[in-house]
Amino acid sequence: MNLNKPIYATDENALEQLRARLAEQKATHEEMKRKNLYYRKNGTMKGYPDMVDEEAERIDKRIDGDYSWCKAPYPQYILQNSNQQMKATEARIKQLEKEEARAESGEETDYKTDGLGFEVHENRDIGRLQIFFPNGGRVDKATYDSLRKRGFVFSRSNEAFQRQLNENSRWAAKRFVEEQRALLEAEPTVKKSEVVAE
Repeated sequence: MNLNKPIYATDENALEQLRARLAEQKATHEEMKRKNLYYRKNGTMKGYPDMVDEEAERIDKRIDGDYSWCKAPYPQYILQNSNQQMKATEARIKQLEKEEARAESGEETDYKTDGLGFEVHENRDIGRLQIFFPNGGRVDKATYDSLRKRGFVFSRSNEAFQRQLNENSRWAAKRFVEEQRALLEAEPTVKKSEVVAE
């Protein structure tokens, strides 16, 4: 498996692919730790199981010429990076498992957009949370800036502002709805104050 190939939530068998990637990441991480342990014990990679002498000599030479904090086949920063990659994969697996459970249970979020002039839709088929406005998505600058600030991008093909469907996008959509409701409720007050000022 190519560990650098992106796996999208909408990919077929995305969860299985991520679990396979995590297993491979863990195996690679453990192999790096074994090589480091072997080098610390022996001061060379020669004799490491299934490693030809030419490769062992190349690694030994690289370590000899490296910085003092890199005296191992896999320095600490490489192991730390490997740990971070595994944690990121585990987090994605948990997120997709939650989304799968929500889809199976038929759970829907009520965004309470009544009277606001737009709709929020969870499009599980393409893995996007979408906000639909009338007139093909034309909005004023303040509304556009508010959506962009919350990570929503306008999709011409779907005629909606959208972002990846997950708990973060749900939270962002709820905050946007709350903001728009507050603006709508504040409008009469603003108009009355303007009349008094005249």
